Amino acid sequence: MAIAPLHRWTRVARGLRTSVRQRRWRSTLAAALTAGALTGCAIGPAAPGVVTAPPDGASDSLPPGGTLNGDVLYKLLVGELASHRGDLRLALENYLEAARETRDAGVAARATKLAVFAHADQSALEAAHLWTDADPSSAEARQVLASLLVRAGEIEEAVEHLDAMVEALSDPPGAGFHRAADLLAGEKDREAAAVVMKRLVLGHEDDAAAHLALARLLIRTGDVEEALAAGDRAYELDPGDARTAVFRARMRQGANDVEGAFSVLVEFLERSPDAGMVRMAYARMLVDAGRYEQARAEFERLVAEEPENDDARYALGLLFVQTNRLDEATRQFERLARRDSRRDAAHYYLARIAESRQRFDDAIASYRRVRRGEHRLNAQIRVAVLYAETGDVEAARRHLHGVRSENTQEAVRIYSAEAGLLARVARYDEAMAVYDASLEEFPGNSGLLYARGMLAVKMDRLDILERDMRTVISREPDNADALNALGYTLADRTDRHEEAYALIKRAIELKPDDHYIVDSLGWVLHRMGRHQEALVQLRRAMSINPDPEIAAHLGEVLWVLGNKVEARAVWSTALEAAPEDERLLDVIERFGL
Repeated sequence: MAIAPLHRWTRVARGLRTSVRQRRWRSTLAAALTAGALTGCAIGPAAPGVVTAPPDGASDSLPPGGTLNGDVLYKLLVGELASHRGDLRLALENYLEAARETRDAGVAARATKLAVFAHADQSALEAAHLWTDADPSSAEARQVLASLLVRAGEIEEAVEHLDAMVEALSDPPGAGFHRAADLLAGEKDREAAAVVMKRLVLGHEDDAAAHLALARLLIRTGDVEEALAAGDRAYELDPGDARTAVFRARMRQGANDVEGAFSVLVEFLERSPDAGMVRMAYARMLVDAGRYEQARAEFERLVAEEPENDDARYALGLLFVQTNRLDEATRQFERLARRDSRRDAAHYYLARIAESRQRFDDAIASYRRVRRGEHRLNAQIRVAVLYAETGDVEAARRHLHGVRSENTQEAVRIYSAEAGLLARVARYDEAMAVYDASLEEFPGNSGLLYARGMLAVKMDRLDILERDMRTVISREPDNADALNALGYTLADRTDRHEEAYALIKRAIELKPDDHYIVDSLGWVLHRMGRHQEALVQLRRAMSINPDPEIAAHLGEVLWVLGNKVEARAVWSTALEAAPEDERLLDVIERFGL
């Protein structure tokens, strides 16, 4: 049902005070509140105490003892309509007045969230106090109020409410302390957050969970030494807690004390060899340290002791892939593919293994089975790529057209994949049409503009390249890739060398060690006749990454400077690594070799 303009609803609501229509509207609203017909989802915070979207929907219905007089109903009606119309000031004003009159927890919660979203700090504090007074057992009310108090500098009262929240969240043990740490981690004033958490822990000196939560917060705020001390204290109080042991080890690993991290876990495992959580952390830390054989032994032990431990089996499969033991990896992933928790990821890695063995039909079949999760889109794009590589570009395009996108970024990737497949087989006009269509759907998207510009270079349409790159640069002045692409193209394809040099200099200031940009700088210097300076930059680019294109440029500058022996050596070495690289073959042909 369409909602009438807010000013009309307000006039109607005012007129209800003295008319028969007033009784009808109040009766309707009361019935709605009692039945929950207006009850929506009062927006809860994405992080504790923080509202990130406008509140949408009414509060929970008032309890039987709540005040439902005509004035309250009128204020709730106006407040709700104002909220739907986006007038937060009017919505807050009416909900806050209703909360004062009713002392109802649901109304006060709604007023609090409206005030937080509207950045009305004093109103938020008042409403949160009303909410907490109405429902002292609400952990959510306590945490929102505590967050507001921290921001207001009311440290003692914030600690008081967090302490009450900790008492309310006692199952599982320690949950309240960790909720408090998560809440405070979201505060901009890190120093104040740390002070509040330390004061909270002072009242629970003998609680290991309190010290562990403090350590977690201090790590997030960058107080590494104090975090280590808090973690050690937690361990002293409860040396048998696996979570504490793992956290202490990770803190030491983060502080570059790798051996100290290993010693924490090894000591724990000597006392508790069946602690699977700790052994898993130990095995992963071994992988991080490059100790693959030791890691393999630990993962295999975990899998042998806990055959249903899918996380351990998955980690073992990944380790086998990393060490190129593909038959053993296949066995692990085939088992995981028969279970729910890691099925999609297992199919993805089975497909990768099949692809690496040139079994493209098997790879396509496995990629198609990846229907959800982090690998879903990559898998479906790989299906299209394999279709194209085996000669069926149209099948590749049909497949991509059937892939759903869950957000703009995914849609852009699908468009780019289709255009890329067409460009790879030199169907440039069709690829350009794909980019044109995608930019109609997502106008101004930098990734699509950049990709279309690079395609335009292959089509000798420098007008499109320049237009698209300048559009990107106008919106993102620090986009080093766009600066470099335009600068390099102007240097390579035109005589606008000074302009190209200025663009590339800006790019290299942003990414001084990007080998592509360093190569561009060397190339524009060469085109400007500054060959010795070019040589320095091209040698540096080669030292960063011996790319075939850089080798082509370096060899050409060496040749021009008369060092033909070294030029031939550079090209010869590059050809061994990339015997079909067109840029290398072109430069060698141009110099008659």
